[in-house]
Parts: sequence; structure tokens; C-alpha cells
Amino acid sequence: MKQERETFDRALIEWSEKLDSNWLIGELKYFSISVGSDIKMQKWVLVTHMFNHQTHHRGQVHCMLTQSGATPGDTDLLLMR
Repeated sequence: MKQERETFDRALIEWSEKLDSNWLIGELKYFSISVGSDIKMQKWVLVTHMFNHQTHHRGQVHCMLTQSGATPGDTDLLLMR
């Protein structure tokens, strides 16, 4: 899992480094399967949500690893180097 996470992290970093601030100002229209209709939203909001939501899922994985007896290591920024 660690290797997959690192690979995906690299892909996200490379993608985010290419973002253009003018592109972020625009809107994106898409069809939401969850809602069952078209949605129009600012791109910067969607990008922010993507990063926040992945943090949520990473927390879930950390919790599951801890509950299964694993020691995932420190996640506090002050302790990470």
C-alpha cells in the first residue's frame, strides 16, 4: 500500500504543479451519479474538496490499520521529517 500511495502522491503533485490559476477561476459542469443531475461548480472548490476528501480517506485507513494492530507511525507534522 505504501508504494501505491507514494505513486499516487507523485501523480497528484505533478498534476497540481501544472494547475493554472486562470483555470481554477472557471466552472466545471458535470453529471453527478450520486445526485442524479448536472452540477456546475467552481473548479477551485472541486480541487480543494479533492484534497480534503483524500485526507478523510487516509484517516480512515490509518484508523483501520491501528485497529488491526499495526503501527502506522506518527502523522503529526511536527514529528514528520
